[in-house]
Amino acid sequence: MGLSYLAFVLRSDGSVPSVVPLGSAAAIEGLILGWRQSLNLESMAGGTASKSGEASYRRVAGLLRQRVWDPLRDHLSNVTRVFVVPDGALNLVSLSALPTGESGYLLETGPVLHYLSAERDLVPAEEGGSIGQGLLAMGSPAFDEHTSAAGVGSEASFRGPRSACSDFQSMRFDPLPASSKEVNRVVALWDKSRSTPDSLLLTGAAASESAFKAEAGGRRVLHAATHGFFLGGGCGSTSGRSASSPPSGVPAAVAAENPLLLSGLILAGANHRDEAGPGEDDGVLTAEEIASLDLNGVEWAVLSACDTGVGQIKAGEGVFGLQRAFQIAGVRTVIMSLWAVEDRATSDWMTGLYHQRFVKGLSTVDAVHAASLGLLRRRRAAGLDTHPFYWAGFVAVGDWH
Repeated sequence: MGLSYLAFVLRSDGSVPSVVPLGSAAAIEGLILGWRQSLNLESMAGGTASKSGEASYRRVAGLLRQRVWDPLRDHLSNVTRVFVVPDGALNLVSLSALPTGESGYLLETGPVLHYLSAERDLVPAEEGGSIGQGLLAMGSPAFDEHTSAAGVGSEASFRGPRSACSDFQSMRFDPLPASSKEVNRVVALWDKSRSTPDSLLLTGAAASESAFKAEAGGRRVLHAATHGFFLGGGCGSTSGRSASSPPSGVPAAVAAENPLLLSGLILAGANHRDEAGPGEDDGVLTAEEIASLDLNGVEWAVLSACDTGVGQIKAGEGVFGLQRAFQIAGVRTVIMSLWAVEDRATSDWMTGLYHQRFVKGLSTVDAVHAASLGLLRRRRAAGLDTHPFYWAGFVAVGDWH
């Protein structure tokens, strides 16, 4: 008998937890693979998506919903908020993107969903605990600048080993025009919500790996709008803020590496990373390097890049990638993407997120929900494609407050 998925449902009224069998792991993971493929990422980013594409997506996603969500509905009556602790391949699923009714989505019909890395994320932070100050926003890095810099001897600087993947070593990264507008909007919204502006905006050559390591500690919010990568099947890399094929697993060639070397963020100078010498930053900020930082007190790490929630999956242990790295470093909540996101839609989503959270004062869980719902409704009102590719790629994991 093969492995199976179970759902444990614990309600806040203190009733005995319910155990809900979901079925064969092989069957569910097959549906998840089909669901991710139905996102049709490559054509979406090119602007060629159609109503037929969304209809096809809804058919495939409906099968997944029937298997992993519908069995839970009887246990969720009168529930308005659900905290999800996923395991295995379910870490790659945005439940809000599952279809309901003729044309709706779970995002619209509720309940409001939030992801936890473990149940302990529900425990409130200790009163009087250290909270960082200010926003660090990095965007539109100058990938072609020669910005390699030594770690200047700082103990806080960590220069990890590089991945052995030859495909990644030869990869070059294109500019991201919308990311510059995004970080400027984010900074404007942040400063509008503060009595005394305390943001630091770094773009171009200044949006470097060395600058992130030097400036990230002690902040309340970290925002990185750039390319992300995960070394997937065949030692290929999914990267960018335009679409690419979803990862299909980690190949044997790189599986032996530390899994935190297989994902990261691309910053200024990365297109000249081969020129960096020993002890110098190369513009590739790996998850391993992030995990070595002291980011205690950071409430949000917003990873506005592709595949920042993807990594090497280990059953019972979660995903080894950027999410794990930022949480090891001390970040309370990571806002990340589950697939290769489109540049302009990402910029719009992030603007909504910061408005809801810091101007309107919503909690993390409600701000993330409102950002996705607002973008979906705006696209629908404008007659644009409402495929979840555009509005459901980002999820928050960690403290929901």
